[in-house]
Amino acid sequence: MNLKSLRAFLHVMDEGALVHASRRMNLSQPAVSRLVNLLEEEVGVKLFYRDQKTLMPTPEADLFYPEAQRIVASLNDLPDLFRQFRSSALVPLRIVSQLRPANGLVIPALERFTHRYPDVRTTLDFHGRRELGRRVQRDKFDLGFFVTPMQITAMDLLRKFDTELQVLLPRSHPLAGRETLTSDDLIGERYIALQRGLMARDAIDRVLSEEGFKLEAFHEVNSTNTALRLVASGCGFTFSDATVLDPMYRRSTVLVPWKPSVQIALGLFAPKNQPQHAATENFLACIEELWGEIVKTR
Repeated sequence: MNLKSLRAFLHVMDEGALVHASRRMNLSQPAVSRLVNLLEEEVGVKLFYRDQKTLMPTPEADLFYPEAQRIVASLNDLPDLFRQFRSSALVPLRIVSQLRPANGLVIPALERFTHRYPDVRTTLDFHGRRELGRRVQRDKFDLGFFVTPMQITAMDLLRKFDTELQVLLPRSHPLAGRETLTSDDLIGERYIALQRGLMARDAIDRVLSEEGFKLEAFHEVNSTNTALRLVASGCGFTFSDATVLDPMYRRSTVLVPWKPSVQIALGLFAPKNQPQHAATENFLACIEELWGEIVKTR
């Protein structure tokens, strides 16, 4: 439906004469008359009785008038609506993440971001590494947190956080005060291991094998968070890093450097060839601040 025709109809209804309607629209009277005729052809209804330069509304015009006002008002609101889109008032910042950095980095950063920018909407999805590749290629997102390397070419690496696996112990454990620990120091301790096939477990087993050393798992779990809870409750030790450790466990546990070193790199990615969300830089600032605090406490 022609927007100018709708405006012409409303102005004629409001002014009661073509001459006044044409002045409001800065058009000639014949031009306004043609716009009204065009609207009548579009809707298939006669809207005015014509008497020289006077247009008298039909009953159908009286019924259509409030609807036409609503339609034009909605269209007038479109620029404001798109300004809201650009300011992120309506479009959420879409974040996807591997499960590993969820509790130690991603969720605390989101909490900080939400307190600072309460009007910005967000979505946050966590996926295991095995299904993450398929989800990232299929679903749209603005920021993604993945352990690198990540074999997906359609992403740009914005930031990399290098950390290393350490021995996580209950704070009351006799070994908790040591500056470093070796694999020999862990003999006889109850090892809470992640299941084989998980990235961190495979990296640990590979390093232990290179040392000619084997640690038997006393407890075996399929999630990092479960291992953290067991350590916090005094059930044994596990291998963890600063990006994994939930703030709620930091009072009851301690990370002790382990020699040899097992490096873990967490990447912050954005899709290639996609406009950046307006809130991306603000969220990145929260991540950077939190990472700085984590590094200081390691």
